[in-house]
Amino acid sequence: MDMSILACLRPASPENWAILWKMPNMTYRLEDRSRLGRMGLAVAALIVASFSAYTPADTAVETTADTTVSLNEWADLVWDAGIDGDVSLMNELIDVPPGSITSPESTAEYRLCVDQWNKTRESSAEFLQSGQDKALESLEAALEKEDLAEALKHAVAYQELIQDFDVALQHDAVREAIERADAAIDDLIESGDLMQAQEILFRLKTAYLDTRKQRAFAGYEDHLEDITNQLKLLRRYDPEDFHELYLRRAEARGDDSTDVRSFNPLLQGRWRDEVSGVRVEMLRSILDTAAREHINSAGWEPLLKGGIDALRTLAQTPMIDDTLEGLSSEEAVEEWVDGLDQIEEGFRAALESNVKPRDLGRQVIDEIASLNSRTIRLPFEVLWREFGDGAMDELDRFSEVIWPYDIEDFNRQMQGEFIGIGVYIEETELGEIRIASPLEGKPADLAGIRSGDVVISVDGVSTTGWTLRDAVREITGPAETKVTIGVRREDSDQDHEFTIVRDMIRMHTVKGWDLEGIDESGNPDWNWFIDSERRIAYIRMTGFDQQTYGDMLQALSQMQTEQGMPEGLILDLRYNPGGLLETAVNISNLFVDEGGIVSGEDRFGQSSFQANARKRRAYLSGTPVVVLINNGSASASEIVAGCLQAHEAAIIVGARSYGKGSVQTVHPVTDTTKLKLTTQYYRLPSPDGITPGRMVHKVPGSTDWGVEPDIKISMTPEQVSQATKVQRYAELQQAPSDWEEEEEGPWVAPEITQLLSEGLDPQLHTALVILQAKSYGEESTIADSR
Repeated sequence: MDMSILACLRPASPENWAILWKMPNMTYRLEDRSRLGRMGLAVAALIVASFSAYTPADTAVETTADTTVSLNEWADLVWDAGIDGDVSLMNELIDVPPGSITSPESTAEYRLCVDQWNKTRESSAEFLQSGQDKALESLEAALEKEDLAEALKHAVAYQELIQDFDVALQHDAVREAIERADAAIDDLIESGDLMQAQEILFRLKTAYLDTRKQRAFAGYEDHLEDITNQLKLLRRYDPEDFHELYLRRAEARGDDSTDVRSFNPLLQGRWRDEVSGVRVEMLRSILDTAAREHINSAGWEPLLKGGIDALRTLAQTPMIDDTLEGLSSEEAVEEWVDGLDQIEEGFRAALESNVKPRDLGRQVIDEIASLNSRTIRLPFEVLWREFGDGAMDELDRFSEVIWPYDIEDFNRQMQGEFIGIGVYIEETELGEIRIASPLEGKPADLAGIRSGDVVISVDGVSTTGWTLRDAVREITGPAETKVTIGVRREDSDQDHEFTIVRDMIRMHTVKGWDLEGIDESGNPDWNWFIDSERRIAYIRMTGFDQQTYGDMLQALSQMQTEQGMPEGLILDLRYNPGGLLETAVNISNLFVDEGGIVSGEDRFGQSSFQANARKRRAYLSGTPVVVLINNGSASASEIVAGCLQAHEAAIIVGARSYGKGSVQTVHPVTDTTKLKLTTQYYRLPSPDGITPGRMVHKVPGSTDWGVEPDIKISMTPEQVSQATKVQRYAELQQAPSDWEEEEEGPWVAPEITQLLSEGLDPQLHTALVILQAKSYGEESTIADSR
């Protein structure tokens, strides 16, 4: 496979692969993640089966079909039921108490494992019913307060909990919330409250996603895109008025507006940096490449349409005329918009003639430049950047231009390491840059930076009004250079400054079960075994970067040294947004020793690449594996899960994956500009070697997408929230930034085992009990061999 062009398989948002880890952003940065914003929230009520009496201490158990099988045959039946997706049979078999082979103690230990699992199943049913009741109560309370955005949030949660989105839309309270929210949109836009309009449109769109009412969904999606584009333009070209909008939204939510930082006037001219270096030659090259190479290429027409639409939106976005003075003349703006209409009509007519599309595209760009000079007279760098971004929006949400302003960040994101101080940062709802957690043993930690510190300055420059990207850009820098960070602490009346020497920071994407500490080099020391006695390992991957495969091999080496190679493995790919194609292939090859791993298909339906397994790299072939996925598992994660599923090399547990089965290739435009373009779809391995492998990419209107788990187990919002918090807190060496000591007491890191003992993670617990059953059956094989 030709990897000369970097193949990236990640969702569009750069936040997923931030140089410093970034927490969810404010309302105006809501991303088009479809159901990624929805949690898989409803678990069918599971009835705990009655237990059969213990069998005598021989080598057989009796199944419900009155068929006597040996223990290792029983374990194979459990595994095969999981592979086949027969949940009822698998659960019934797991519940059958195995007979004792090596000792009565082993039977008792297994019985304890199953009892704990059944408690988790019961707990999940209780979480489900409680969640439904709370969602409706919160929905009705929000309607009484006329907080429509909050009401819609709970309406969507109720949809997820009953798992029938169309039925949920018919509930009286849900229908009332939708009708009132829909009626409020126009008034919000007319009053200039674009942020609240955006939030409501986002939630309305989400409510209709994956329902039979796709026309309503499409209408809200288009309207949301218009408002979101206007807010992006407002933030770029008039951040002061954007700040005022944010204040209005904070007041509408009931926040204390005095807590919102005052506007930083230095941000007023940042737009010049964002468009600096953009030239018309870049735009022509970008459009030419996109017209030829995009997977769904329709030539120049959609690109020109998207670019012209973006320029119309630019002229009609309120308030930015303070910055772009040419937009302050109504007459000039009207002439500009009329001229764009004429240019669009002209190129559509010309497409029906024999004019070459490439020549026509260049002609359109020249006409726009001429029109601009006669009317609004905007800087050409502004025109070409907005035209290019609009053209990419017309293609798909994963294609984008990496402009000179963003190129350094993009390059570092591809490497999995960067030069910085070693902190996770987040942007609070009040717009502050806050330290979520310093990385143990890294420069910021050693200097004294704490979780919860609010960054108020970098090298003496105020952070007021900064975005996360601004903070990343200023905090990172060349190795062995100094940066001074000013912070404010809640427990201190004085601000603090720390001068820190930047160093190489590794962002580890391979994590184990329990973090036991940090070594002298600042690297995590993991306990890799979730069940040490049965040598069942747990690996959580948070991404697929250039370091992931090597880290995976190192993890296996550590397991081998400490306890031996695992007898079973849980590979947790939940909320893994993807990464590099080559890394996904290498990880898949660890488990599959022959056959295809993934193939690519170009816009002509022809095979563009075929990645096959190499036997000598399949170090884990034959090892029982359970892969965890959910609707946050995307692209490279779906390659791994789908490949292992196709080869029956693993049981897949969880919820349907995100459905991002496209490949983006990165095309150089200039030394400072790149085009990330969707050029291929990937196919999973053929199930029989004859029929084409399955595509997982979600296209509009499709009902078949993503990787469907063999064993479907959803989680409620409360379970997801609590499980995520336990997992995150268990890895911290000090109190996190959101810890409320007055309410929750002194901070103590939770035990990771709470995920199982408190029934917080039924997906993980099911994976574990499947492997425990498999391991228990293997005992009989060992005993027989003796």
